[in-house]
Amino acid sequence: MVKEGSLCDLGQQQFLREAMSRLGMTRDEFAARISVPRRTLDKWLLPADSKDFRALPEIGRAYITEILSWAQQRP
Repeated sequence: MVKEGSLCDLGQQQFLREAMSRLGMTRDEFAARISVPRRTLDKWLLPADSKDFRALPEIGRAYITEILSWAQQRP
């Protein structure tokens, strides 16, 4: 597991995989939680050199970081 402070240093794939791991969610659950279609999440998880790869918008990264922060504060 990656330390909290280093989340911002992670590449897109690793960031998303780490977020799903910390939240204990499947791809379907995570996509629903961040309100995106599963296919969009799948494209974000592709290698950057794939023709179907899509970059995660900065607002998406900020939103996911906020969800992780909130989840960590829950009892």
